[in-house]
Amino acid sequence: MFGKLISVALLTSVVAFVVTATGMAQTAKSSAGSGRAETGDAGSGAGGSGKASSTLRVFDPTLIDRTVNPCQDFYQYSCGGWLKKHPLPADQSYYGRFSELYDLNREHLRGILEQSETGSNRTPNEQKIGDEYASCMDVTALNEKGITPLQPVLDQIAALKNFRQLPSLVGVLQRMGVGVFFDMGSSPDYANSTQMIAFYDAGGKGLPERGFYTRADAKSAEIRSEYVAHIAKMLTLAGEPADKSHQDAAAVMAFETKLAEASLTATEERDPQAVNHPSDVATLSRQMTHFSLPDYLKAYGGPASGKINVTQPKFYAAVNELVATTPIETLRAYMRWHVLHSYAATSLPESFEQENWHFYAHILNGAEKQQDRWKTCTSRVDHEMGDALGQVYVARYFPPSDKQRTLDLTLAIEQAMSRDIDSLDWMSAETKAQAKIKLHGVMNKIGYPDKWKSYAKLTIVKDDAAGNQMRVQEFSVARDLAKIGKPVDRSEWEMTPPTVNAYYDPQENNVNFPAGYLQPPFFSSKEDDAANYGDMGSTIGHELTHGFDDEGRQFDASGNLKDWWTKNDEEKFTARAACMVKQYDAIEAVPGVHLNGKLTLGENLADLGGLKLALMAWLLKTEEKHVDMSATMDGYTPEQRFWIAYAQQWCSQTRPEALRTQVETDPHAPDKYRTNTVLQDMPEFGRSFSCKKGGAMVIAEPCSIW
Repeated sequence: MFGKLISVALLTSVVAFVVTATGMAQTAKSSAGSGRAETGDAGSGAGGSGKASSTLRVFDPTLIDRTVNPCQDFYQYSCGGWLKKHPLPADQSYYGRFSELYDLNREHLRGILEQSETGSNRTPNEQKIGDEYASCMDVTALNEKGITPLQPVLDQIAALKNFRQLPSLVGVLQRMGVGVFFDMGSSPDYANSTQMIAFYDAGGKGLPERGFYTRADAKSAEIRSEYVAHIAKMLTLAGEPADKSHQDAAAVMAFETKLAEASLTATEERDPQAVNHPSDVATLSRQMTHFSLPDYLKAYGGPASGKINVTQPKFYAAVNELVATTPIETLRAYMRWHVLHSYAATSLPESFEQENWHFYAHILNGAEKQQDRWKTCTSRVDHEMGDALGQVYVARYFPPSDKQRTLDLTLAIEQAMSRDIDSLDWMSAETKAQAKIKLHGVMNKIGYPDKWKSYAKLTIVKDDAAGNQMRVQEFSVARDLAKIGKPVDRSEWEMTPPTVNAYYDPQENNVNFPAGYLQPPFFSSKEDDAANYGDMGSTIGHELTHGFDDEGRQFDASGNLKDWWTKNDEEKFTARAACMVKQYDAIEAVPGVHLNGKLTLGENLADLGGLKLALMAWLLKTEEKHVDMSATMDGYTPEQRFWIAYAQQWCSQTRPEALRTQVETDPHAPDKYRTNTVLQDMPEFGRSFSCKKGGAMVIAEPCSIW
């Protein structure tokens, strides 16, 4: 599915490249605090039952390692105890505080799904989520069916005679969720954010991002070799002779490499101006001389006319040439591979599932064993029918009081940002006025949508996992394409209610905090303001700052891609941002691999800006409540608790393979640097722990924008 431009707020150092429950390999887009987990099962927030509220804390003194000097390594100081208590599970490539809550949330979702599997009085939604879960869990049936459910489309691929027949087949494949050649879907018009238009984007690759195909280092070459072996194994499992599968795999790799070489880098894609190329269907159709766009759109169901955005014109020119010059045998092998790839995780026999895991989880990210099947199937249902599952989840685990307290905290952070804008000495009054308009126009979406999606037209059959996946994909594609040409629905969510994450949408100028995230260890009514502002407050600030980072600042209050800065202010912003690019470029996160300061700039700006806003809002709160700042609780002053709570949200373990993948693909810095490097730029932190200037945690020239 086409993914719109959002900043996933928290996905902290979660592995940037993941294999979703449907088997599609995707690059995780994230922003500051939420980037570790994909869905969640929630223990209740303020007052519900569940392990989250009883065992997880926002500020937890037992997680601190007091043998470490906080002025030398605050991350190790705050998280050392957690690291000792939580060795990395064999089935995980990353595990952190987000994972803890994600696991708890998933247990709740499992309970809902198992209760929905049977019963004569099930609601339509309960029937769908229960039967989908049951079909996913029935491995015996999957093994017996083999690849038979996919045979009709595999036969269509085998029957392909020439490239002129290709566009219709591409439309068929994309409707069933197979991401071949390119991506097309709906998104708000950059020039008019109230209207949805079609976006034509780059796609069609099985590795995380462009650099995996082009980097010349030994590790990248090794991964490419393993990828070719993986493709060959999957083709062999589908019945190809071994010799032919290896030849086809090499040809697929060469073809995907050409697609990658024509694509923008992950860093380049972050610039909205670089992916803003308005056109129309007729113009693109004339340019695609070897690929009939009308035939494709008829099969896919997309609009045959109207305004579009071709995000990467160079890529589409390359696709146009490649479909005409690539041997038809290679095109067949390429599409056959992607069909298997798309359905391997939960809709094909165990042999495909295991091979899929072996490459994407083990080779790429270092996991040592597969997750239990119920975990994968729970995530699949949440991914496919999140509103149906989320509606039950919210009713059980997210009381109205949780929504209100989150809104109160969000409003406090927004008020702090308003004061912060007023105090900036580098921004002119003219730009400040526009910034205030944008800030005051932010829509706060908390917990769950006001209007639930309907799945009335979706058919789910209890013993048909592959068929269910096809129908879900076709349902989702049709729903997405139906938006094109219509007004934007700003009430819609991009994440499901149980998700342990958050995001900011620059084209709609809203912040989104799902219910699954609004509970311990990130937020709790049972803990003090210092803990809640240091943790969840910094996340809320992070999301707000995304509206003013290097990417989000290019959109105005209405979400239009429009320059509202004075030239002088823009230059000052860029110069200050360059400080952070240089700062993160210098970090060698993996031996021989440095962070990419430009790729991570938006998240780094949001991390620092969000924490500053949380501090401002919290200090005002302490004045209003006349908090004794010298008093201690658990042995720490309120200020010290604020900083520790911030750091403890990032406690995590990551396998070296996953860390490397993250550094090369993810716009989020690893968790250690989301702690230490951010705090190095906060002089207030050093004063709280009496750190001396020149020490590891107090640098001479900190970066600062907001």
